[in-house]
Amino acid sequence: MRVHWATAVLASSGALLGVQAASNQTGYDYIIVGGGPSGIISAERLSAANKKVLLLERSTVGPTIETGAAKYALSWNDTLTAIDVPGLSFDVGNFPQWTDYICTDTDGTAACILGGGVTVNYMVFVHPPDHDFDDKWPVGWKWADVAAGAERLYARNPGSSVPSADGQLYDQAAYGTLARFFNKLNWTAVDMSAQRNEKFQTYSHPVWNVQDYKRAGPLRTYLPLALARKNFSLRMGALVTRVLRTGSRATGLEIINAATNATETIRLAPGGKVILAAGALHSPRILFNSGIGPRAQIATAQRSGITVPPVAEWIDLPVGKSLMDHPIFSIVIKTQNGTFNTLDAAAILNGTATRDIAAYETDNDGVLTQGKHRLVFFTSNVASDGLTRFYQGSCTPTAEGVVTITAYMTHGLTSTGELALDANQRTTIAKSPYLQTAGDREAATAFIQSMVNAITAPGSGMTLVEPYTNTSAILGSLTAGIHYAGTTKMGVDDGRVGNGTAVVDTDSRVYGMQNLYIVDGGIHPDLASGNNQAMVMVVAENAVERIIQQDKFPDEDMGVPCDV
Repeated sequence: MRVHWATAVLASSGALLGVQAASNQTGYDYIIVGGGPSGIISAERLSAANKKVLLLERSTVGPTIETGAAKYALSWNDTLTAIDVPGLSFDVGNFPQWTDYICTDTDGTAACILGGGVTVNYMVFVHPPDHDFDDKWPVGWKWADVAAGAERLYARNPGSSVPSADGQLYDQAAYGTLARFFNKLNWTAVDMSAQRNEKFQTYSHPVWNVQDYKRAGPLRTYLPLALARKNFSLRMGALVTRVLRTGSRATGLEIINAATNATETIRLAPGGKVILAAGALHSPRILFNSGIGPRAQIATAQRSGITVPPVAEWIDLPVGKSLMDHPIFSIVIKTQNGTFNTLDAAAILNGTATRDIAAYETDNDGVLTQGKHRLVFFTSNVASDGLTRFYQGSCTPTAEGVVTITAYMTHGLTSTGELALDANQRTTIAKSPYLQTAGDREAATAFIQSMVNAITAPGSGMTLVEPYTNTSAILGSLTAGIHYAGTTKMGVDDGRVGNGTAVVDTDSRVYGMQNLYIVDGGIHPDLASGNNQAMVMVVAENAVERIIQQDKFPDEDMGVPCDV
């Protein structure tokens, strides 16, 4: 296996294991909370701008051998874990790492591991279309405004539809079967990256977040650059509980040290800034604990034992009020002449799948360079409310001749839910975000019925598999998409005023605060047209660029508390 430059930097730096802040009183220009994709991108870009940066990550190790996961090394390659190998992503939920890497303090699924959800997802990498930004993002955040940031991301982390070194795709029987099915429906084959705006009745070979034959993401494509700089520090095992504030100014952070379970304080330098990148489910809890959010949630934080600011300094913002997510439906089909099957995870893990392993290890070729999906499709429909809703289908073999379609409702949804906090400091989902509006329910039913009609039509060569054999049963299979957004929503309608819904302004700064920012998926005011990992990274690239520009050209409107 060839060694990617990022791996070499990670290994040589020695910076990921046991890294600690130089002192609890050390001042930083920027303290970033959360070592997921948004946090890593922000940290790298700010350190490149010569800022003194501290990145805090709650996990004590990372997911790769270089970042501390040696106990999970593959039996046939002690430099890799199963997380690294793209071909093993189909079985990620059964890995022992899943238990270690998934958070236990929130109702919704979130990854508490360096690299965030990008380290444990199925790697489908959907370059967002123009409308993902043009529909509901505020002025200054339309596609024309964010395109340059997207290109910066793709220059480092583009994704790949043909990740094998020999330029070949493997295990294509399922793709061929599904392509023939969609061709009969007059759908169009596209390249989902090059033709990212084509989201109506199209299908594509998957684009996976794979680079240099391994799972990619900011952990490999951004973090090594930051680690090479003396002005950057990474501290593991640091669970942030709250932002320390004096009125509208953040002065530092309170953390729990995982090694000692002791509470510590980390201070900002004069003029420094805090950036929350803990994710759409965790950044709200930090805000509640910091006296920012609905008064009931701040009061719950206080009852849980958190030292919140004085009541006079509470900032009443709709944190957690606009929770959105993709609902997922399962459509399982049996093909009449399908000769494909799922990969044998046990044989790959124990080393007996010698042909596939040899191709991967020796030549960087073969099926193990690919993610689990074999075809991805996109479409949309218009409900009676006149709104267009979009759909993604990720198709993977799950048994001999059987394909499971993971069907997402994506962009254009009108349903929202709500996050809350309980007395044990657990983030809860107080209101479900799924199919809350008549328009969403109507659109979902119409989409699923159209799929059922096509699959069960004479001559389709397919049948539906129990228990999902009709529209009602498929609707009943609804599960979370785990692509959360909206909990710290960006907008120009300041949430402190009247019926305002926004928590952060268009510079990603929290309303009512001078130097507190959020860059993660919670600030998205709308859902992406598919798997959202690329969208999250594009937004982070653009948000941190605006923060950097504020340092160069500080404006006068700092979003401080107003009289209302």
